[in-house]
Amino acid sequence: MEKDSCRGRCNSRLRGVRGAGANFLGPEARRLPWILHVEAPPKDPSLLYLEITGEVALRLHRTGAIFIDARRSSAYEQGHIENALSIPIWEHDADDRISALLAKGIKPDTVFVAYCSGGNCEDAGMLAMKLAHAGFFNIYIDKDGFPPGKAKVGQ
Repeated sequence: MEKDSCRGRCNSRLRGVRGAGANFLGPEARRLPWILHVEAPPKDPSLLYLEITGEVALRLHRTGAIFIDARRSSAYEQGHIENALSIPIWEHDADDRISALLAKGIKPDTVFVAYCSGGNCEDAGMLAMKLAHAGFFNIYIDKDGFPPGKAKVGQ
């Protein structure tokens, strides 16, 4: 029985390293975990993204997926999911922030979870499409989002 959760695919000396590429998206990126191995739900490759429940999103958060808040900066500043990056889809620099992910060498198979306010909010879907067009393909949307009343973390 192997002790390594990465089943031999990861460099054990790097497990738990934080701060890789810390300056590419502002102060929140300093908390960006080094992604080594994330068990994501299976997704049909023909889909740009897959909607998931908050429970699945929580599991992905615990395994190190990169969470991206698609809401406006002001909403992000009032509260967001712990360690989430901010790429507000309606602000002028959204494309630049996505390009910064690529420039820092984030791999196309990295697991991303985009979220917005949940319910009828379409911002996460728009962000997911932009990420897919940039070349990323393991994109999930937390359909429950970050609604008012959810615990505010990462402030």
